Amino acid sequence: MLENYKISPRQFMMLVTLVTIGDSVLVLPAIAAELAKQDAWISVTVGLLIGLGNVLLMIAVGKCYPNESFFSFIDNMFGRVLGTVITLSFVWYTFFSAAAHVLETGDFVGTYLLNDTPSIAIQLLLVSLIMFGVRLGLQTVADSAQIYFYGFFCFFVLLMLCLIPQADVARLQPVLENGWKPVLAGAIPSIAFPFSELVIFLAILPYVSPIQRRMRYFLKGAFLGGLVLVLVILMCILVLGADMTARHGYPSYVLAKQMKIGLFIQRLEAILAVVWFIAVNVKIMIYSVFFQLGLRHVFRIREMSVLTLPYMVMLLVMANIFTPNMVVYVHIISQYWPFYDFTYSIALLLLLLIVHKLRSKYGDRKRRQS
Repeated sequence: MLENYKISPRQFMMLVTLVTIGDSVLVLPAIAAELAKQDAWISVTVGLLIGLGNVLLMIAVGKCYPNESFFSFIDNMFGRVLGTVITLSFVWYTFFSAAAHVLETGDFVGTYLLNDTPSIAIQLLLVSLIMFGVRLGLQTVADSAQIYFYGFFCFFVLLMLCLIPQADVARLQPVLENGWKPVLAGAIPSIAFPFSELVIFLAILPYVSPIQRRMRYFLKGAFLGGLVLVLVILMCILVLGADMTARHGYPSYVLAKQMKIGLFIQRLEAILAVVWFIAVNVKIMIYSVFFQLGLRHVFRIREMSVLTLPYMVMLLVMANIFTPNMVVYVHIISQYWPFYDFTYSIALLLLLLIVHKLRSKYGDRKRRQS
C-alpha cells in the first residue's frame, strides 16, 4: 500500500497550500476580527511571518531524518518506550483535530446550505469520502488535490476582483487604535490554525521524491496558503467591516454572497462552500494518513487498510461528543486550541531538534575517541 504514497514536490506543495487554507478561510476571519477588530488583517500578516518561522522549524526537523520515517526518528531520539508514548500522544492530537474539522463541516453545511439535513448525515457523507480517499492512498489524494488547487485559485481570483468595487478603505481605520496588544492576541490563532497544524506533514515528507526539493516546496505551499488568508481577511474588513466580520461565524461565506457579476450572475457563495468543503476534506485526509502511519509504526501493522473503517467510525462518534454546542466550541478553539497546536508544532519539535543536536555532538565525540 505504501507504494501508493509516493508524491512529487509539486503535489506536496499543493497539498500544503490546501491544508494551510483548510478550515482557516472560514473560521479565522471571525476570530481575528473579534480579537483585533479592524486590525485583524495586521494580525494575520504577523501570523504569516511568524508562521513561516514555525514552518522553517518543521523543515529543520525534517532534515534530521532524510531516509527514515518521522515516528522512527522519534524512537531514535527518545527510546522505544518514551518514543511510543510521544507518538501515541501525537496520533491522539491528529485524531482530535480531525474530529473538530468534521464537526465544523457538519455545522457549516447544515446551517448555511442544507438547513433541514441533520448534521450527522452530512458528517457521515464527509467521513465516507475521507475513508475512500485514505484507502486509495496518498498518491490518489495528491492527484485529486491538483484539480482542486487550480479550481480554487480560479474562483479566488474571481472573488477578489468582483469585490474590489465594494471595498472601503475607511473600514480599516483607525489603524492600531488600541495598540499592538489586540493585534498580537489575534496573531496567536493566525499562527496556530494555518501554520502550526502543518506539523502533520512531517509524516508525509519521506514519501516526497526527490528529497532535494521537498523542503523548498513545503515553504512555498505554506506561504501561498498564508497569502490567500491575508487577502481574504483584508477583503472581509474592507467589504463587511470589523463588526460584521466578528459577528458572523463564517464571514468569508457572507463575503462571497456580496459577489456579483453584472445583474445576472449572483449568489456564487455556493461555489465557495464547495471549494472549502474540498479543502477541509483534503486536510482531514492528511490527518487520517498521519493517524494510520503512527498506529502502523507503534503496533507494527503490515496492512494499514484494516485501520480505515474503525478509525472513521471513531471519528464520526468523536465529532458528535466533542462539544455540547458550537458556542462552547468557538470559545475552545479561539482561547485554548492554539496552545494545543503549539505543544506539538513548537515545543515538541524544539525538543526533538535539541536532542538530535546533543546526540549528534556526543556521538561524534565518542567515535573520535574510539
